Amino acid sequence: MNEKMIPPEVHEQIRRDRAAIAAELPELEKGHARMVEAKQEDTFCGQLRRVIHNSGRLVREVAADAGIPSQHLVEFLEGTRTLRSDVLERILQAVAAEVVVSPRNKA
Repeated sequence: MNEKMIPPEVHEQIRRDRAAIAAELPELEKGHARMVEAKQEDTFCGQLRRVIHNSGRLVREVAADAGIPSQHLVEFLEGTRTLRSDVLERILQAVAAEVVVSPRNKA
């Protein structure tokens, strides 16, 4: 499409959208960094985060199947929210995973 054919109000909307995206990028990057760090934890929750990421399912799908808001799952994946055990169980069911508990080797 020729730039001259784009109405001024569309140009203005594009400018506003670009500004909004630029403003969100730093926070999105921080959230991504938190998510990567939380996923690498050597804990039950870290393992669950890895299972969720490797499930191939969208966060909103897993959250819907677990009966929680997507934002709660995002915050759990970032390590900024804890979840009750019944919610963790529903997430495990949503990604077709199970918990196996075994004693740690004492060194």
